[in-house]
Amino acid sequence: LITGASSGIGRCYTHEMARRGFNIIAVSNQQEALNTLQEEIHTTYNVEVVTMFADLAEQNAAKDIFDRCKELDIEVEILICNAGMLLFSTLVNTNPEKLHTIINLHCTTTSLLCRYFGEEMKLKQRGRILIMSSSTAWLPYPTISHYAATKAYIKSFAFSLWYELHRYGVSVTALFPGAV
Repeated sequence: LITGASSGIGRCYTHEMARRGFNIIAVSNQQEALNTLQEEIHTTYNVEVVTMFADLAEQNAAKDIFDRCKELDIEVEILICNAGMLLFSTLVNTNPEKLHTIINLHCTTTSLLCRYFGEEMKLKQRGRILIMSSSTAWLPYPTISHYAATKAYIKSFAFSLWYELHRYGVSVTALFPGAV
């Protein structure tokens, strides 16, 4: 399951996982791009591709995705929490609704996806979780203070989650790319 699968790094993850023979659950808020991706991945790699259109900043997004996987009887072996957004602006010039969106998208939904799918992985004694952070997680970064803070949250969250789950056969990896 890959969030933010229809563009950027998420699209690259989708191709790489399909190339390795994994069936794909592609989640994105870009319906047309999801449709194109589904056809492209299925045709190129001959794997199953399930798409889920979702606004991951919505309060129930993680639970809705988890429930949909249960309805479809899909076991998620690898969870890639990649969806994100970047807003360049000082905090006081950032629209409060956009601030709410970025915090929900990066922190709340990521945490809840890891909660729901992590529990299943723990019970099955296997699974992998990859969480996209950022190089901005390591140092304060003016003009994107809100973005950097959410990525610092993800860094701390992933390190702690690794400790909680690794003894159950579940790996947790945080990535820290620079500008893309």
